[in-house]
Amino acid sequence: MASGGEHEQFAGHLPIFITAPGSTDVLMVVTIFIAIGAVLLAGVFYFSLHALPEKMAHKYGRSHMQIVALLAVLALFTHNNYFWIAALLLAAINLPDYETPLNTIANSLRKTIKGKKQND
Repeated sequence: MASGGEHEQFAGHLPIFITAPGSTDVLMVVTIFIAIGAVLLAGVFYFSLHALPEKMAHKYGRSHMQIVALLAVLALFTHNNYFWIAALLLAAINLPDYETPLNTIANSLRKTIKGKKQND
């Protein structure tokens, strides 16, 4: 027994995952690779889920996208799901365009003021 060799009775009864001293433990190496792969896949899923509102709002205007992106970034850094839900709901709704009519009104007022200054 003190020689360090295999005992005759137990030589054929060892499970396959038990390795000889000094050899590579294949089960542990495979488990480490699976664990690292699972963590990476979970991270990819997490970040793609957080990018979902931004992908949805991409088809709308710039101001709409900025609000949704701001809420998504707040949700990512604060780990507060209310921001992410708000971003998702805001991305699902197309906000009306208030900027174009206001710009038209402002341009008309500029032209009116310039016309009055020239008449005076």
